[in-house]
Amino acid sequence: MSLDQVIERIKTRVAAVDPNGPRKVLGVFQLDVKTGGAVEQWIVDLKQLKVEKGTASSPDVTVGLSVEDLIAISAKTVTIGDALKEGKITVTGDKELANKLADVI
Repeated sequence: MSLDQVIERIKTRVAAVDPNGPRKVLGVFQLDVKTGGAVEQWIVDLKQLKVEKGTASSPDVTVGLSVEDLIAISAKTVTIGDALKEGKITVTGDKELANKLADVI
């Protein structure tokens, strides 16, 4: 699985959310994904229900991780909590909200 495939999966899940229905997660996430020597930044906005490349002005949570770790979290072979404990990802902001991110990705 590639970064593009994971992002498409996230976009599909976000698009499937009923904007008028109850939601498990409300927040703006900034994903700083390390790909080789560069960092791709993605905004997962669960308030406005959109996913786009770029930098959020005031995210609730910022997650720094490698593309491999994003793929592993997306495939549910590793949890966000385990990745944090192992030092594979960094999280700033609302850590409780960050744990709910796995439901989306």
